[in-house]
Amino acid sequence: MKPFITKNRVEPNGIDKLLKRIPRENFLIEVNNLLANRSLDEITPGQIIALAEQYKIKNPLDMFGNELVQLFRDFLNEHLNNQLSSTNDFQSAKKIQGVLGISDLVFEKEYRQQALEIFKKQVSDTLNRTKKYNENEPQFEPLGKKLGLTTNKQEQILNEVRQSIVQQSINKMLDDARISPQEKEAFDQLCKDLDVTPNFDSESKKALENYSNLWQIENGELPVYETDIFLQKNETCHYQGSVKLYELRTKTVNYQYRGSVAKLRITKSWYYRVGNIKPTRETQDIMTLIDSGTLYVTNKRILFNGSKGNKVIKYSQIVDLTPYTDGVQIIKDTGKPPLFQLSYSDGETLCATIGRLITDQQ
Repeated sequence: MKPFITKNRVEPNGIDKLLKRIPRENFLIEVNNLLANRSLDEITPGQIIALAEQYKIKNPLDMFGNELVQLFRDFLNEHLNNQLSSTNDFQSAKKIQGVLGISDLVFEKEYRQQALEIFKKQVSDTLNRTKKYNENEPQFEPLGKKLGLTTNKQEQILNEVRQSIVQQSINKMLDDARISPQEKEAFDQLCKDLDVTPNFDSESKKALENYSNLWQIENGELPVYETDIFLQKNETCHYQGSVKLYELRTKTVNYQYRGSVAKLRITKSWYYRVGNIKPTRETQDIMTLIDSGTLYVTNKRILFNGSKGNKVIKYSQIVDLTPYTDGVQIIKDTGKPPLFQLSYSDGETLCATIGRLITDQQ
């Protein structure tokens, strides 16, 4: 019986010969050879007991516990769920447990984990290949029964594998922070075929909606918004939001006084300071709030309608964008780069809209 191979017994050494003692390690070799030369149905616990008595071993597990467990482990590795083996099931594992005298505690430790891994791998390989649950479910129950797994344990593994496949699909969708309608349709179909209802928290739902919206902005039809300002002929608004306008302003942050100074003695303890002291101004560029109002992004221009004044930026003026989670800084070919801060975290949508309109006009 595989994977066991017949081995030669150990010959007694000089002292053992003198005392007429049989090397006890030959017990393990005899057990191994029994497994190698006979089928599982031909081996009984009584044969192992007889070998133990022959080698004067009262309790084989006490003397060779680790070695007997390794024989059990080797059997499982070779036969469990091996389609070419006739001893590939739970009952065969229980039988060799009895033959080797393995305790139930050790059996659970060695067998259960391996059986669970085999069942999980079979389920995972099948569902990852077919992406169909209901069509393949009938084959899983016989496998679980063959491996001696409870119904609850089978259902637990089936749920874990299906949820894992769905999660992998979610991770793939989120990888590029964009979700196309085709990706969303394929994901919905996958959930249906695997009989899984995805459970998204509010943050995940928001992210999925945002990524779908970004894909639409970059690849589909841009949304159109009604405005309360006058637009030019054939001009449409594709984004609007309340913003604060910031620009870099040079401000004095400190004064330093430098120059040569001399002391003139007036009395024994009094001095008079004379010299030429020049004040030096230290300046720094600071992002300064300029105005607040509404930002409109149209198909022709970017228009800021503020409480103090208006600002218009043509797409031909823009050389770069610096995106922020709650706004954007627009780098122009001339002049100071304005920074528009939204009253909410929608900077990605704003930047994507501007980027799309720049691309469309190139």
